[in-house]
Amino acid sequence: MAEPTPEDPLAYRLEREEEAYGALGEPRPERPSGLVDISAADHGLPAPLGYDVWLLDSILGEILREQLGEERFAQARALLKDPWDPQNLPQDPVAIRQIARAFTLYFQLVNTAEQKEIVRVNRDPRRRVGGVRRESIRDAANHVHSALRDHLHSIEVCPTLTAHPTEAKRRAVLDKLLNIADELAGAPRLESSLDEAQELDARLRQKLSTLWQTDEMRSVSLTVEEEVRNALYFFERTIFDVVAWLHEDLQDALVSQGVHEEVPVCVRFRSWVGGDRDGNPLVTPQVTADTLEAHRRTVLEIYLQRAADLRREITISSKLVGRDVEFAHLVEAEMVRAPLADDRISRYAQEPYVLRMLQIESRLQATLDRIPGRAYESADELVRDLAGIRTSLQRLGISQETERSNLTRLLMQARIFGFHMASLDIRQHSEAHEAAVSEMFRVAGVCDDYATRSEDLKLEILRRELASPRPLLGPDAGISDHLRQTLEVFQVVKRARRELGPESVKAYIVSMTHGVSDLLEVLLLAKECGLAHLRLDGLVSEIEVVPLFETIDDLRRSGELLEAWITEPSFRPSLEAMGLRQEVMLGYSDSSKDGGFLAANWSLHSTQACLAEVAQRNGVAVRFFHGRGGTVGRGGGRANRAILSQPPGSFDGQIRFTEQGEVISFRYSMPAIAHRHLEQIVGAALMAVDANAEPEPPEFLAAMAELSERSREAYRALVYDDPEFWGFYNQATPIDFISLLPIASRPVFRPGKALQGIDQLRAIPWNFAWVQSRYVMVGWYGLGSAMESWLDDPEKLALLRWMYRDWPFFRTVLDNAQLELCRAQLSTARRYADRVKPAEMGDRFHQLLLDEHSRSVRTVEAITERPLLERAPVVRRTIAFRNPAVEPLNAMQLQIMDRWDSLTAEEQAGPWREAALQTIAGLAAAMQSTG
Repeated sequence: MAEPTPEDPLAYRLEREEEAYGALGEPRPERPSGLVDISAADHGLPAPLGYDVWLLDSILGEILREQLGEERFAQARALLKDPWDPQNLPQDPVAIRQIARAFTLYFQLVNTAEQKEIVRVNRDPRRRVGGVRRESIRDAANHVHSALRDHLHSIEVCPTLTAHPTEAKRRAVLDKLLNIADELAGAPRLESSLDEAQELDARLRQKLSTLWQTDEMRSVSLTVEEEVRNALYFFERTIFDVVAWLHEDLQDALVSQGVHEEVPVCVRFRSWVGGDRDGNPLVTPQVTADTLEAHRRTVLEIYLQRAADLRREITISSKLVGRDVEFAHLVEAEMVRAPLADDRISRYAQEPYVLRMLQIESRLQATLDRIPGRAYESADELVRDLAGIRTSLQRLGISQETERSNLTRLLMQARIFGFHMASLDIRQHSEAHEAAVSEMFRVAGVCDDYATRSEDLKLEILRRELASPRPLLGPDAGISDHLRQTLEVFQVVKRARRELGPESVKAYIVSMTHGVSDLLEVLLLAKECGLAHLRLDGLVSEIEVVPLFETIDDLRRSGELLEAWITEPSFRPSLEAMGLRQEVMLGYSDSSKDGGFLAANWSLHSTQACLAEVAQRNGVAVRFFHGRGGTVGRGGGRANRAILSQPPGSFDGQIRFTEQGEVISFRYSMPAIAHRHLEQIVGAALMAVDANAEPEPPEFLAAMAELSERSREAYRALVYDDPEFWGFYNQATPIDFISLLPIASRPVFRPGKALQGIDQLRAIPWNFAWVQSRYVMVGWYGLGSAMESWLDDPEKLALLRWMYRDWPFFRTVLDNAQLELCRAQLSTARRYADRVKPAEMGDRFHQLLLDEHSRSVRTVEAITERPLLERAPVVRRTIAFRNPAVEPLNAMQLQIMDRWDSLTAEEQAGPWREAALQTIAGLAAAMQSTG
């Protein structure tokens, strides 16, 4: 065997295998078969990935034999060979759950191995061009050249964590999978014994065994408090460090161009978790207050730990490097204000930076404990203290202590995360505000029928009350619990902004914004609670009021509404105070559910162009907040490509987007993957600001307007206009079981609604159910119907090919559709349709879906002039590699669905329910999607 190198991990791992199992050159013995025994390498996947999958699968096989017994293991293997043979299907719910758990764990391990492989590929120096990683910060800097400095002062990227669709894996499971990934990384660890190679298998086996014995299914639904802790877990694990790394990359890029100034903060995180009240009655004002406190405590505890680490690092002796007199005076002055213990002063008398860090730690602890007089009043004071240490070290010529150092990193983290960690958004449905304002007007004697009045009459009342200095409610006013809670939310926000700083809560998002009154109602509620103030020039709000446009009809009307809003006299002073910048949120989920894949994509694209034009015409900048989901059908896909495909003139460097569910755990579990994800987004933002904003060809716009309407008609005809469709969907997908999943605090259906039709169902479970049944129709239905007839017209086909070749938006749409068309497994989906009653209904709808899938495949391949995903061969091969092991989970899920109605209520609440939920979790892991 050739001498292994760090760039040759397979050779290195094979050598370790030989060391562990063979002495003096003896061959290593064959391992027993794994659960799946499908070779990733035989499917054309990278050899290191194939090796890791083989290693994990073989160890998993050993554990399953031991834990389940040979007979149950053989049953799982038989099901893999032919999942559709009734003789191979387990009949007992306990057996079903055990076997489904086995396949679930297999896919979790495969996903972990793939994450590790992504890191390996991105670290591989052979994949770099001129030493630069593609789609990195340095790559983007090379593209924008001398404009980098100006661009850095204009971009702000704001990923926003949300709690839905929630991740199916528990934190305990996630931790164990990440530990396994660390073992797969393969580097010998200095803290290990000299026999470390022989210990690898034992460690992996122990970790897999513990993982098998850990129940990944929760017994009860998550509370909001648990969702908050889960979100903060990712800040602690990766985000806190990775965002600092990213700014170091930006700093290096600046320095490489000869610019020696501190890089501005370009990436800030926000969160909805604990602040999103829309449809979730469990998010009370107290929960929001507790969430803000959890943010504060978490970030301060991290600062305390990092400060202690830094203190142990910068043990620089003034006897050896000299004394900075100015800094020494600062330390002495602080000692008078907040003295340290005498023994510490004498012990570190010659180590002034240790003393200064002790002082900083003392103030941080006082801040955490809320001790007046000693606590930091704001994070700016912490920034100044850390910057003072860096400046002193630079004066002494100790440059290595200030370049990519832990000190500089902590200083950057304090600038980014402050004492609030992540800004918490508040979101609520417009109907809730209307009800609250209606009650306020009734109690105050303004009017008794506000909610029933026309938009013009509502605006007249709202403008009058916004201009009045008097409050509407007295201290003893008798009000409903709904109004009390609505007002308490604003009071919580006011308190947080005073105590944690204005970054703690910045935006209030109004779901289902239909008119200007929906936004002015929020301003009125803010004024009532002291978050908006009357000045000589009018009312000025402390928080941004953000409209959320969700349905296709709302998207189409949004330009008119935005213009009315940014020219509204009652709002204009607030807009000017915000620097004449208005944020607008675009909902991907509901627009896709409302009009289908192509129509939703076009509506969102054309809406951005329209809103940008409206804003520019009125002298206002607009920042788009993209409510993207995890799946293509909910706006998912590669965020950097979405940024680069925005309409010309619609992007000035500032952008927000949601990060949801399984997307969060995939992107933010491993620091290296989080680094890659964010560098691609920031790099794309730098390049998009720099892009030549030439108008899109009118031929493209006209074509998409026609095609999207045809696609919408085809989609609506199936989903909304056919009276039998709900009966088909309800039987041909596991939507009933998804509603039982204890994985989110937010209900599957809208408040007060029953499971009676598509309108009442949230977009997340709508997508989730289609993924489970393998139709995945939300990512392609309507595409073929819209475009197929154009294939017979040479001019129209040439236009579509031109659009794909030269229009980033259209290319991104078709590339995303290719992924979903490949992920769809219509032969498996056919078996879900077979259970529909009456059979004719199942046959009819399946044929409609099958025909549209075929049309869409033919259309996409004709336009791209290539087979599906030919330009993404690893993705195509990965899908093919996974499919055989996915089918056993589908087969067991269908068996449960077929038997469900014959079970007693007690059986449905016991092992059969657990078996059903296990198949859902398994398919979510296999398809890497919860909707």
